[in-house]
Amino acid sequence: MRVPRLLVLLIGAAVLTSACSSGATPLAVVASSGASIGTGEQRILFAMVDPESNAFLASEDAAATALLRDEDGTPLGTYDLEFVWTVPEVRGIYAGYLEIPGPGVYQVSVEQDGLAESGPAGFVAVDNPPMVGPGESALLSETRTAADVADLSLITSDPEPDPEMYSMTVAEAVSNGRPSVLVFATPGFCTSQSCGPMLDQVKDLRPDYPAIDFVHVEIYDDLQVDNVEDLVVVDAVLEWQLPSEPWIYIIDGDGTVVAAFEGAVNDDELAAVLDEFGGQ
Repeated sequence: MRVPRLLVLLIGAAVLTSACSSGATPLAVVASSGASIGTGEQRILFAMVDPESNAFLASEDAAATALLRDEDGTPLGTYDLEFVWTVPEVRGIYAGYLEIPGPGVYQVSVEQDGLAESGPAGFVAVDNPPMVGPGESALLSETRTAADVADLSLITSDPEPDPEMYSMTVAEAVSNGRPSVLVFATPGFCTSQSCGPMLDQVKDLRPDYPAIDFVHVEIYDDLQVDNVEDLVVVDAVLEWQLPSEPWIYIIDGDGTVVAAFEGAVNDDELAAVLDEFGGQ
């Protein structure tokens, strides 16, 4: 039976232009996937969009803050946001760590330098997001490795794969007593176009962390199909219950998830976690 394709980040759905084409109030769009936002401190992604041109307006040169309110509009806090490239030098979004007091409906307005305050965007926070999250045990998923195939193109859509990232299964990486990094991404079939850049980012960092095992998990199983609609999601993605791609998971030597990043992450944010396990 064919499994439906994963939901993709909203940031890949709009027609992009290079600048705001109108004086209309920008839209703040919650780019984190549905059901991925829990309670407590949550990393949430926001896209700033021109409502007339669909241009993405987030800029590395413009500071931004998020104003969190409850369903009734009562202010709950103001949070600094950080710009993150989703496709380097092409487009980006903002990421911030917001304190969500409990399950329910919330609204966020974003203030970005040079723009009017955005209209509010709504989202729902849930008690227990379905995917594996920080503090939980990593799942012992069996995934294919280089030893299982004649060519890496059978298990990855990365046009320039790093062979070291296909040397062990997820189960081996998260249970061998060493910290590990898992990258769930499909560079060849990623609608948001952020999978390739995120995987490349991890590949570039990997040599600096010899004490950490790195594994790339391709989202789809049979990459040789004639029609992309026939792509089948690999068991590991279903087991981790990922609602989108790409995702990066960082797991400690005891097999516990210590961090998870959806969609996009800056090198500094990623390195801050990896450095806890030591680098070169």
